[in-house]
Amino acid sequence: MQVSGEVPDVTAVRGRSDVLVVGAGLAGLTAARALARTHQVVVLDKGRGVGGRLATRRIGDATFDHGAQFFTTHTETFARIVRDWVEADVAAPWYRGQVGPSGVVGSDGHPRFRGVPTMNAVAKHLAVGLDVHLSSRIVTLRANESGWSAVLEDGTTSTAGALVVTAPVPQALELLDAGDVRLTASDRAVLEAITYDPCLAVLAPLEGLSGLPEPGALDPDALDPDALDPDAASTGAGPIDWMADNQTKGVSAAPAVTIHATAEFSRQHRDSPDGQVIAELIAAAALGAPVIEGAAQVQRWRYAKPSTLHPQPCLVASGTPPLVFAGDAFGGAKVEGAVLSGLAAADALAGLLR
Repeated sequence: MQVSGEVPDVTAVRGRSDVLVVGAGLAGLTAARALARTHQVVVLDKGRGVGGRLATRRIGDATFDHGAQFFTTHTETFARIVRDWVEADVAAPWYRGQVGPSGVVGSDGHPRFRGVPTMNAVAKHLAVGLDVHLSSRIVTLRANESGWSAVLEDGTTSTAGALVVTAPVPQALELLDAGDVRLTASDRAVLEAITYDPCLAVLAPLEGLSGLPEPGALDPDALDPDALDPDAASTGAGPIDWMADNQTKGVSAAPAVTIHATAEFSRQHRDSPDGQVIAELIAAAALGAPVIEGAAQVQRWRYAKPSTLHPQPCLVASGTPPLVFAGDAFGGAKVEGAVLSGLAAADALAGLLR
């Protein structure tokens, strides 16, 4: 992977390519890999690392998967890709079914896979060989007679004949609006109909074992077979959507728990101080060991999960130079949806370039 450092290399970012991909998450990396077989592709991302919501963070001796926690396969196309990841030792089966308070329950026939050693390892694997520029925040996307230009925060510009945008749709529209790009009314309406749920994630290093059941996860909505009233066992009324023990999962050398809040809690506490978010979610988690004092952190995912999706795996814009929108809000959510969207975007754009 050719990656510029935290301060973008001006000479590297300037210049022209065949295709510019905005976003180095799963959809962007997948699209870039497919297109790079026959075209010169540049990937720009505002973050310090690849992966988007396939995110991993270190706090002291603890390591956290704090975005996407696992992935499942529902199509043969994605199953083949996951088999390649397993063979490359960047993914492995984790468990099958759901995990309630008493352990694994409600097997649905789909094994859950995890990244090895972390979820971010999958993204790093996809980025190998690509021309990726990190810490490259785009402020404007502009259309012109020869294609597209992306103006970066540091004043440099990257140009290309075609564009794939995989950033969350509201952010993508802001960049196009800043460059006065006029989408057709129908395309604009379709894109504005896409919505996302937020998620507040607490990353908590612990003084001891978390008490979460094997295999190191807990879905509060999973049916607990030991509940006296099974119909009331999954109310979804609490503030927690998901918890993971990163040590049991094989991510962290030290006890470390990731807590994802529900969309409702995340909206209500969008502007709450970190300390309040940590205190409320830790209290609700009822962990088996206290949090190391002052060590917990909050990750605020503004566009954590698409709640209203576009029915197709990508959107080819009309009335502009070659432009394709992709991401997990197109065709199907989660990791599989993002990968399949990236493949669809690459295929659609290759057709336009031919």
